[in-house]
Amino acid sequence: MGLMLQILGPIRACRDGRRLRLPPGRPTALLVVLLLHSGTPVPVERLREELWAGRPPTSAVANLRSHASQLRRLLGTPGEPSRLRAESGGYLLHTGPGEVDAVEFERLTTEGLAAQARGATATAVDRLERALALWSPTEPPPAYGAATVAAYDRLRERRAAAREAYAACRLDLGDPGSAELRGLLDAHLAEDPLRETGWALLMTAEQRAGDRAAALRAYRRACRALAGELGVAPGPELTARYRAIVHGEPGIRPAGRRVAARAVVTDRAPAVPHELPCAADPFVGRRAELALLGAALSGARQQPVALSVHGPAGAGKSALALRAATAALDGFPDGQLHLDLGGSVPAEPLPSREIADRVLRALHATPRAESTTLAEAQARVRSALFGRQVLLLLDNATDPAQVNGLLPARGGCALLITSRARLPDGYAQTLRLDPLPPEDGLALLRALVGDRRVAGEPAPARTVVALCGGLPRALRAAARRLDESPHRSLAWLARMLRDERPRLAEAGLLAG
Repeated sequence: MGLMLQILGPIRACRDGRRLRLPPGRPTALLVVLLLHSGTPVPVERLREELWAGRPPTSAVANLRSHASQLRRLLGTPGEPSRLRAESGGYLLHTGPGEVDAVEFERLTTEGLAAQARGATATAVDRLERALALWSPTEPPPAYGAATVAAYDRLRERRAAAREAYAACRLDLGDPGSAELRGLLDAHLAEDPLRETGWALLMTAEQRAGDRAAALRAYRRACRALAGELGVAPGPELTARYRAIVHGEPGIRPAGRRVAARAVVTDRAPAVPHELPCAADPFVGRRAELALLGAALSGARQQPVALSVHGPAGAGKSALALRAATAALDGFPDGQLHLDLGGSVPAEPLPSREIADRVLRALHATPRAESTTLAEAQARVRSALFGRQVLLLLDNATDPAQVNGLLPARGGCALLITSRARLPDGYAQTLRLDPLPPEDGLALLRALVGDRRVAGEPAPARTVVALCGGLPRALRAAARRLDESPHRSLAWLARMLRDERPRLAEAGLLAG
């Protein structure tokens, strides 16, 4: 059985089926960070930032050596080279295929989504089911530093996408709205009630099961969630599903008839891709930035445009870009694509060739053989986009090469990119996104924890915003910490943030 390392739930290490006793505290935190960088040296400075959030003690380097030594003894096997060694001014942890659950989850999810895109539905169900089974029913413990929490956020988002793709494939294969599938979707939406695709799938499953009333109740629940959290109405996908149910349209048929009818539609015209996810968090401020992006996106009616948003981690670049893209939705009737290029987590960024292939698959233009060069793949993307009105939202870019060469010479296409570092010149609009101003930060905190709480403790509330640096991600983490301890006050949270432990960790990113 070998070594198994689990971080999709309680942190665990097992060898040959026997549980290893992990040392509590920062040694385990070090293991988590190294696993998220598996196979890549992690500089000591980054480890200091992750384990102490920029406030390391003078003994931090010595402490790291001690923690690394503990892990080396724990993970080592007599007669084999050490898995953990000092390298390039940091530490490198070697893991093998199948040893880390998060790596396996990413692999299986990628294979499953690719199988779904090419129509291999049974294969997609197998891969996605195996990917989802790797998650423990218990949520992963709170993370330690900003990059670690970003990695966990991305993993949770990938899990949500995998759940929805799995449910869609099950329905495509003729699932009759089974109790198992409806239970999975109910649990999915209990965790994240703002996912419109999830609600549409649940309504489909309820209708397939013959419970029209339950399908309509699901729609009303979705409306309440969207209005209460975001102040918005349901989008086109959810509205269309509701109308089909109200008017008694077949919409969801028994498996054989449904597949046949779908095949006729597919022969006539490929489905238009609508990949923009529903924003799950409250969105505050950024009016000037939204106006600027909106005006630039509207310019795509005359010619293709490329826009870039850059700024520090946690500033809300992805949320801003998604909000701007959603507002401009009607200007891109030929499709809206969304790709995460991998720059927000300590992992290998998405290669340029894979980006081009994913765009082609979304546009129903099957990528050619692996021998096709990157230049040829990008040329096929330009051909597929030529004369069309398509919006490409490419999130978390790390390298200009990832996003170059995709726009055609003519048509109403727009490329909206987010990245931490400023990309080179050549974009119609380049926007730097800084942390929220204090008043907007306070408004976000109010949206997260409630008006009454903030009004009752105005001074501690402002302190929390200041200690979180005005970063939306840090403020959301602080709100999660408060949700975990509902009897606690904002003054308590502010004291925790001032403590010698890392500020973001005490805002909810560090257990205990």
